[in-house]
Amino acid sequence: MSMSKAARTINATAFSYISSWALLTAAELRVFDHLPARSQDLSAISPDPDLVDTWMLTLADAGIVFNNEGVWNQTDDMATLLSGDNSYVDYLGGQVMQQMTPRLTLGHTGENVLASVLANPASRRGYQGWFADPDEARAYQSSQHAGSLGPAKALARALPDPTGRVLDLGGGWGAIAQAVAKRHNVDVDVVDFATVVSSAPAGSERVKFLAGNALDPATWPEQAYDGVVLSYLFSSIPGSAQEPLLAALADRGVQWIAIHDFMAGSGRWASAWSLQHAVFVPEHRSRSADAIGAMLNAAGFDTVSSAPLIDEMTTLVVGTRG
Repeated sequence: MSMSKAARTINATAFSYISSWALLTAAELRVFDHLPARSQDLSAISPDPDLVDTWMLTLADAGIVFNNEGVWNQTDDMATLLSGDNSYVDYLGGQVMQQMTPRLTLGHTGENVLASVLANPASRRGYQGWFADPDEARAYQSSQHAGSLGPAKALARALPDPTGRVLDLGGGWGAIAQAVAKRHNVDVDVVDFATVVSSAPAGSERVKFLAGNALDPATWPEQAYDGVVLSYLFSSIPGSAQEPLLAALADRGVQWIAIHDFMAGSGRWASAWSLQHAVFVPEHRSRSADAIGAMLNAAGFDTVSSAPLIDEMTTLVVGTRG
């Protein structure tokens, strides 16, 4: 690698936060709902068209918008993702900009959170501590739900065909549960913290929300389940809790377990998202798809398959009994 290429590689990572900041701010302010527009047409967002120009040029360099004879616009695909109700901006501008980003940088604490956690791993409180605040739980789940609607459909398509009731542990507001219930015509129970399920929006009559703890089988329903979905749960719980969780599910007689998560070596953004969780989840462990498959084998699920779900970000690993 040449010196100039090395410098470009470093700068591409070091300065990418600026274009990310521009995008997250645009999502928070819902700028894309106003396009196509000239910079001066966005006066409700900023009275300074030159400042808006600089902002939009940053987004243009990132491939988010383009300029046509002084008018800022987006491709049809970008507009589909970033404008309108229940678009990706609800996730980017809500959960990522307002909640995750401040917790990882200097927003809430005035300190580098990653540096602090590296020095003192025991300082992490995890999701249970975070979601003890109902307002925080509601804000997180609202944006997470919006960002999960598309992946939920893909996950539902990739599951074994359920022959009975399905359990969704840590399923939040039920984006995945609703998709599974609709595609497979089955009942799905979602178990999550009381502060989460108490604010879940109404959905299909086939989806039931229950207050409990994904890591405590005593709080699960006394119900037989054909299969279990664990979406983003492994990245949200201590690594030491993962094998006991799979063993407890195996003891319940489930025929398959689907684990959807950020997995080591699974793409450009998988490790970055794992790091994001690692700074506040106690005893976080980054697992590869192969490692998770081996854990499923050890729990008695002899057939294991894995495939990408969200490109360069998440993987779905499914273990089934023979």
